[in-house]
Amino acid sequence: MSKKSRATDGAAPVLARLAGALVVVFLVTLVAFLLSYLSPTDAAVRSFAEAGVSPTESQLAEKRAELGLDRPFAEQYAGWVAGVFRGDLGTSLRSGEPVAEVLLDALPYTLALALSSIVLTLLVSVPLALACAYWQGGPLDRAVQAATYLFCSMPSFFVALLLLYVFSVRLRTLDVLSTRDLAGILLPTVATALPLSAWLTRQLRTVAIGQLSSAYVDGLRARGVPEPCIVLVHVLKNSLVPLLTLAGTAFGMLLGGSAIVEGIFGWPGLGFESIKAVGHRDYPFIGAYALVAAVVYLLVNAAVDGACRLIDPSVEGEAGDD
Repeated sequence: MSKKSRATDGAAPVLARLAGALVVVFLVTLVAFLLSYLSPTDAAVRSFAEAGVSPTESQLAEKRAELGLDRPFAEQYAGWVAGVFRGDLGTSLRSGEPVAEVLLDALPYTLALALSSIVLTLLVSVPLALACAYWQGGPLDRAVQAATYLFCSMPSFFVALLLLYVFSVRLRTLDVLSTRDLAGILLPTVATALPLSAWLTRQLRTVAIGQLSSAYVDGLRARGVPEPCIVLVHVLKNSLVPLLTLAGTAFGMLLGGSAIVEGIFGWPGLGFESIKAVGHRDYPFIGAYALVAAVVYLLVNAAVDGACRLIDPSVEGEAGDD
């Protein structure tokens, strides 16, 4: 095989992934725009209501024309896409600010919440999963299985409401609704991390049980390798690829699924801003939010895929065979 053909074969999967990513981004933004367009909320009516004005039909029509809401859906979406290619995400219909500025102000808060949640999730899930796999069927395993089953059935917004009621209403120990510092991010982090920790613990436990029953573990035990070394070094090392894959999936779930939690705690991230945008039918922001969420999710998955290939080169070979 010539160098040119090898280069072509190597570039083909990359181009295919890039094309797939572009299709995903297009579909995500299209669906977001369509749902916004079909919403019964009228941004023109909301703008007059917030100003305390009772508009006439002619004033409403003029406002809709000013906001571009009188144009057909295809024209609105095509105009927004053209703006994106020019580097212009449009102007927020709710605040009148450039959408890019609103995104840049809110994105650090969402990333901080996602990163803190994924760190807490890993700190809880990895030790519990390894312990449950090692003592499979024991009291600890049964207790953790019951707890994870319970928390897996709880959506993060339900956990958020429970935490808000206990710590802010009953105990009055955290004034989370008026702060953006450590106290403000603590409960949102726990609310998003608890259901994810339960899910990841169950998934990783299954992986670790498979590793502990494999032949190489029997060989290590036959050579007299201590049990803690087997579990914490060898089993954990061989579980890194599925762990990274699961963590990447969890991070993507956090980006898209933390909106309600941000809204409950008033955490000023992208999710909180998107909730306000939906209430105003702010389609430029909704489309930009969908675009950013899709791109970040794809970048995280690409980074996870690259890390998995570095840890286990056979992953690349298997991907190529497929």
